[in-house]
Amino acid sequence: MSRSGLVASLSALALLTGCSAAQAPAAAPPLPTGSVDAAAPPRSTTSTAAPVSCAATTYDRLTDRQRWAQLVVVGVPAGGVSQAARQALALEPGGIILTDGESASADAVTKVVTSAQATGGAEVPLLVAADQEGGQVQELEGPGFPTMPSALAQGRDPGGLQADAKGWGQALRDVGVTVNLAPVADVVDPALGEQNAPVGRFDRQYGDDAATASAGVRAFVAGMRDADVAPTLKHFPGLGEVRQNTDFAGGVVDSTTGTDSPTLQSFAAGIRAGAPLVMMSSARYSRIDPDNQALFSSRVMNDLLRGQLGFQGVIITDDVGAAAALADTAVGARATKFLAAGGDLVLTIRPGDLAPMLDDITAAAREPAFAQRAQDAVRRVLTLKEQQGILRC
Repeated sequence: MSRSGLVASLSALALLTGCSAAQAPAAAPPLPTGSVDAAAPPRSTTSTAAPVSCAATTYDRLTDRQRWAQLVVVGVPAGGVSQAARQALALEPGGIILTDGESASADAVTKVVTSAQATGGAEVPLLVAADQEGGQVQELEGPGFPTMPSALAQGRDPGGLQADAKGWGQALRDVGVTVNLAPVADVVDPALGEQNAPVGRFDRQYGDDAATASAGVRAFVAGMRDADVAPTLKHFPGLGEVRQNTDFAGGVVDSTTGTDSPTLQSFAAGIRAGAPLVMMSSARYSRIDPDNQALFSSRVMNDLLRGQLGFQGVIITDDVGAAAALADTAVGARATKFLAAGGDLVLTIRPGDLAPMLDDITAAAREPAFAQRAQDAVRRVLTLKEQQGILRC
């Protein structure tokens, strides 16, 4: 998310009893066919069903409308829950992103998160996201939040970055934030430098080569995970080769990045380090899919991100509410096109977008193929919440 974005937009989370969030112990490996374990007791003739996950139990008891709401994250002001946000929270979204938090204290943010959870997370706890990269992109920087240097500065000390990121993450977790929309894994073309409006201009990159960026991404991801905050790699497959910012301009095209580009290495490094979310770019990548923006492209999300890079976590959008890159796409279609192409979680800083998105997802789900795709996304989001320890049965 970028900072207009860089302020407004700028770049898993008390339920019914009846199941356990604790993981079952791993089953012993099977004996080779035809072998006998003399020490083993006689096998019971009674079969034992595998334990049902909390995510699966939760999914089964939700209505379709509640399920589809899990696929949207909406903006909530960090200093106080607005009326528009309260109306959106009544629709039980999957999560919130804290906005306008430059002066909000840690105590104030805690109250907002508690209030939001009581309103929108009473049935299924909310993911609570913040945009805490560092430097000019630090949404929460009021009293009680440590000042974070820019990613470019962070990248100069990858050896100490994991410990630093753990501390920054603990400050987030202390106020109820469970998802950080960072780190930026984009590798900025050195020939562009500050002429790269979305990243280079604000020192949001860890370095200008894949190796340096990868080291920073790995350390930041590890630190956030140490603090039990879910980090998010962004903006896949990279915004380091463009000049314009998708927050402020439509028709942004990257004609350089391909499926074999070395700049993908930093995303691969973050995935291997355990990042559970990847945020999509809103630009178009002509060497990968010339017909669709990345967030609407099955080639980018399914073939490249899931297939080639092996990512199995939650795919989230950048802000689709205020971004100029999405101005020509109807609000509801921003959600349905993303989900149909393989995405999981739609992020909009505009809470009023939730209702039309829900209407369009509900209508699209009358078609079986879309319904199956959306159901898979809901299960993935609920699994993230269980993994983050906020969804407990």
